[in-house]
Amino acid sequence: MLSSLAVLCVLLFPAGLKLEQTPVVVGRLGTLATLPCTVDTSVSYIHWYFHKEDTAPKRLLYLDMSRSYVQRDIFVKADKVNAKKGRNSYSCNLLLQKLEKSDEGVYYCAAWGRKIVGAKRGFWVPGTFLGVGKFFNP
Repeated sequence: MLSSLAVLCVLLFPAGLKLEQTPVVVGRLGTLATLPCTVDTSVSYIHWYFHKEDTAPKRLLYLDMSRSYVQRDIFVKADKVNAKKGRNSYSCNLLLQKLEKSDEGVYYCAAWGRKIVGAKRGFWVPGTFLGVGKFFNP
């Protein structure tokens, strides 16, 4: 079942840019998790958001795809969360280090750019659920 945020995004942005994320990633406590986001065209920025049930989504960071520059939001620690551009301007990975149980939730990527039809429009995908535990074997 789609989350309410995903349903809203589908209603707001029914066509155009296509983003893809892995539906589920599992990680072991204390290790690194990599969450990919792929876009079907070159974009200016990819933003990453984190959502836990019964809370509002929080933006973690954005990646300037032209300069590979990461701008984290104020509460995000550099040694915990990072993003890396893929081999081209069509993908990036969110890197979550030193996984803790509190990292479990849904991570959304969103893309913005001037080249997107409709001027400065943004697009979301349904997200990646990150499960964290002692016995997950990624």
